[in-house]
Amino acid sequence: MAILLKPILKNQTFFKNLLNPHIITRTLTSSTETTHKKPLSVLFEEVVGLRPKPETNEIEEEDNNELKRKLLEIEKRIIDLKKSEPFIEKKKKKQTEKTEKRRNLYKLFKEDEEEENKKEEEVVRVYKELTLEMVSFVKVLYKHGYLNNANFISGEKLDLGSLDEEYARTFVKFAAEKFGKDHQEIAKWLSGSDLKNIVLFGCPSLEKRAIFAAKTLRKFFDIPENNVCDKCVLKAKCKFPNQSVWDGKTQNLHLSVVMKVITLYPLDLTHPKLQVPQEVQDSVSRLLTEIQNLSRTICTPLA
Repeated sequence: MAILLKPILKNQTFFKNLLNPHIITRTLTSSTETTHKKPLSVLFEEVVGLRPKPETNEIEEEDNNELKRKLLEIEKRIIDLKKSEPFIEKKKKKQTEKTEKRRNLYKLFKEDEEEENKKEEEVVRVYKELTLEMVSFVKVLYKHGYLNNANFISGEKLDLGSLDEEYARTFVKFAAEKFGKDHQEIAKWLSGSDLKNIVLFGCPSLEKRAIFAAKTLRKFFDIPENNVCDKCVLKAKCKFPNQSVWDGKTQNLHLSVVMKVITLYPLDLTHPKLQVPQEVQDSVSRLLTEIQNLSRTICTPLA
């Protein structure tokens, strides 16, 4: 017996731990907690009154108090958030009003600009009388059948009074372009100095076809676009400032391109803000005369 107890007595650590009251208490406490531990949902229902409270010991009462304290904190946070909602909503409302004011301001300026452009378009334009050179050229167009389909001409005689409307003058402009395509051989005999003088002035209107026709002529004469565009009075509203053209038409002088530009001046189809100098008008008149004379000598077969 002594032999068996001897190794056990030597293990003093075992007896110390066995006799330690803290370990015993902790073990009992853990056992009690495990036994009496409830689900969180049950505790919550008991605290808020959805479930009757059973008889509780001190440990359960402490847990309930802790849960109740946390619930009160959450409730307080919710109340604080609700109080701050009006401030947040007010701030959002101010930002929305500020954004709306900016949009309205932009819309106001945009509408003013559109209204101004609309007024410019709606103005009834009174066209100037055709120059003598243009009247003579219109008669050539009429004689060669380029005005046959014009609905503003009635009868067999040309009435120049019918050319006071925009439609009639635009029709004549396209007829002149068709004439240029049919009489391309005239182009190489035209005065280069007069053509340069006209295209150096700028583009006759903001119409895309007129702009690119003028740019094509400037490219043919190697005139830099910025030399013309920088001083043009239409630059602010032009969609193609300082832009050059790179098509095959710039290698040769085409009479149809010339007609797109020069006929706008005597037909008074230029932009209303343009103040055309007298030297430009004189160059246009000389070119129209040249074209008519060349059409009779070069394009008319000998008898």
